[in-house]
Amino acid sequence: MSAQNPSSDESVSRDLERAEEYEVTVAGGSVLGANRYQISTGVIIAARYADKLRRVALVALGKYIPKDVIIRDIAQLNKDLYHEIVEKRKLGKLDLVRITVTLHYDENEKRLVFDDIKISAFVNEDECKQAYEKELEDLRRQVQELSEENNKLKESLNKIKEIIQA
Repeated sequence: MSAQNPSSDESVSRDLERAEEYEVTVAGGSVLGANRYQISTGVIIAARYADKLRRVALVALGKYIPKDVIIRDIAQLNKDLYHEIVEKRKLGKLDLVRITVTLHYDENEKRLVFDDIKISAFVNEDECKQAYEKELEDLRRQVQELSEENNKLKESLNKIKEIIQA
């Protein structure tokens, strides 16, 4: 997985076409207030986050912010996300992620300011089970041991009661 160079004319042209298509179907963005927005990729494979984030940003923000600013600033964000997703978190290309970004547009500096970036990684059911199966087995063993101990204590208590009543 590599952060693609979004400055190529072909890439930008393709993204603008797809952005128009997305606008009709799914725009993953919300206006939060004056110059404040939230965009989200939805759940996608990690290998596709850069394209999807750029397209969602173009669709959601294109009516409010110059497209060249969106492309430039989202490209930088994608580089930063690459570092976080691939190098720090070590997620694979086929791992599922959702990226949600809250941002505002600084009109004076003509740039996007990213206020909050959330990367949600999704784990499949088998991986989840592996993580807790050992703990579940330990808990079952402990319950069994406690149950046996409880039975021994009940037997001892009954013997004591018999001695006292005799």
